[in-house]
Amino acid sequence: MDARLFQRIAALFLATHALTAAASNGIPPEDSPIEFLLGGDQWQPGQYYRTGSDWLALVCEQSKCRFEPARLAVRKEKWQGPGDAQPVSGQKLAFSRQKPGTGRVLAWFRRSKEVGWLRAKEVTTYEIKRPSTIGTLEMAVDLPDGRQATLVPLVYQSPEDKHWGREYSQIYMQLRVPGQRQMLNSLARCPKNVTRDYLLWAGDIDDDGKPDYLIKFADGEGRAMLYLGGLADYDTVTGSEEIAGAAAAYEPPPYSRECDDK
Repeated sequence: MDARLFQRIAALFLATHALTAAASNGIPPEDSPIEFLLGGDQWQPGQYYRTGSDWLALVCEQSKCRFEPARLAVRKEKWQGPGDAQPVSGQKLAFSRQKPGTGRVLAWFRRSKEVGWLRAKEVTTYEIKRPSTIGTLEMAVDLPDGRQATLVPLVYQSPEDKHWGREYSQIYMQLRVPGQRQMLNSLARCPKNVTRDYLLWAGDIDDDGKPDYLIKFADGEGRAMLYLGGLADYDTVTGSEEIAGAAAAYEPPPYSRECDDK
């Protein structure tokens, strides 16, 4: 192979790897004590969950949020997907607030003795709004220090896929604050349709004075991630400091994956 051609191919590969790696290295620690789920009624495989009151509901009314005591009811149930030869054993989960009240539940968090902020309390919440940029799907958050954080969906297509058309492109989420940018995970991986529902919540959930973000990476039901400002680390791929580090991830039930019908 011609040396110049080899260098060009290598450069394209490294550019592609840098973007995808930057978007995928934000993985929560396997031993993270933080656990949350979206959706109050769902099926999950295995026998991991138990009926109990060791849960909290993140309840919001406009720009005010709080953690309320919650309960989980569990029963055994099988489910058979289109690709399953036999029904799969699992559990039907039903969450509920211990006391009825106003507001909308955004997520359900399991209490943990290792995480002091997972308790019934008011949760500092920032207002989410559309930035002044017209015709985009960006979302903005005004931070207490006067800065503004922006979430920007970016379309990326690897060089080898460009001839197949736009449907083979990927959409990545980028988190920006003045002077810093951080690539997060891929967004709306299969349908490629993005709405402004991806930013579920922003604020200071752990009371450390640093902005935190709860983001859903699917248009509909799908994977969600909690990013904590206090967990920001040095990104060895981009060679820059993170804005927020991945603290926990929610994996949707198998039957609700957005790619099942693809």
